[in-house]
Amino acid sequence: MDFRIRQLQCFLTLSDLLNYGKTARVLYMSQPTISFQIKSLEETFGAKLFIRNRQQVRLTDAGVAFREYARSIMDQVHAAHDCLSSLHTRLRLRVSCGPVGQFILLPAVLRSLAAKYPEFELEVIELNTEQMMTYIQEGKVDALLMVGALPISGMRFDPLYEDGLIAVIAQNNALAQKSSIPIEVFRETPIIASRLKDCRFHQPFLHSLLAPFGITPKITESPHSCTVQFAYAAAGEGIALTTRLLQSCSFPGVVTRPFNEELPALQLGFSAMSSNESKALNIFRRVVLDCAATAFSRPETLARHRSPKPAPSPVVVFPAQREAS
Repeated sequence: MDFRIRQLQCFLTLSDLLNYGKTARVLYMSQPTISFQIKSLEETFGAKLFIRNRQQVRLTDAGVAFREYARSIMDQVHAAHDCLSSLHTRLRLRVSCGPVGQFILLPAVLRSLAAKYPEFELEVIELNTEQMMTYIQEGKVDALLMVGALPISGMRFDPLYEDGLIAVIAQNNALAQKSSIPIEVFRETPIIASRLKDCRFHQPFLHSLLAPFGITPKITESPHSCTVQFAYAAAGEGIALTTRLLQSCSFPGVVTRPFNEELPALQLGFSAMSSNESKALNIFRRVVLDCAATAFSRPETLARHRSPKPAPSPVVVFPAQREAS
């Protein structure tokens, strides 16, 4: 079966006007062309759709029945056209967040988007670091929120906050009774880290972090999720590291403690490919920067989460290793 949209347009217009001359003028076509289109449509379906004589043009019973189908088809065509035409202006974005992004910044961003851009469609995808690197280069995700700078060519990184590292310890651990703990605990106590298949940078970062203290860490591998790693810590499988900002979040079975020593700060920010210049991304970036400026410039926030000074002993921080689980 072969028929074209133009044939349906001719049929529907003629069925409304019941006049070949008027139909030709409305569609900016000649009367012979209208006649040809109608004849072709009738041949396709094997049914006479119009009766035409000197006095009038009227629909046959087949024409009346076909008109409902033709209208339905044209409605679908118009809906498809509207959808495809609006795709380039549609405010839709896919993002993935690090832990600080999820727990600290994302709620404020969602509230701001809902208030200022109610038509904005934001899809939040949970990914590990390796997936983030793959997805953002393949265009499967548009932006990364509150993660470290990743070693990806053509990526734009907007730093939003610098934060220090703290320990996440089981509540029943003797260290939980102390107000702060020494880095020396990692000579005996395992440190919980992401699996290499989830993040190639986390374990090397921890080795680099502890090397200036002459410590080679014992690693307890865990899934990338910070909540899973905190569960490992609560179970006594080791000590996890996180940022000071996450002290404001509540996780069962664990406490957070600062270190006696000064450790390097982690820089967290907003990442997107420089080639992505969509309206949705530009709006989202502005909202993120505004929310970050508000959230991280409050005096009480700065007082509680002020980043420590860099450690006297240098720590080699590779690109994209500025992330804590």
